Amino acid sequence: MIYHEDKPSGVAFPITVILIAIVAIVGCLALSSGHHTSARVWIPVSAAEP
Repeated sequence: MIYHEDKPSGVAFPITVILIAIVAIVGCLALSSGHHTSARVWIPVSAAEP
């Protein structure tokens, strides 16, 4: 006689992977948001005068 065992639905693994991905994305954004460099644009004096 064959007994059918109840298998877990396997929801924990995808949720864990998604949470790890979210934490990684938020961490990368948090680390990159602290380094603001100002952009410097050089405009020649002759081009600025009308």
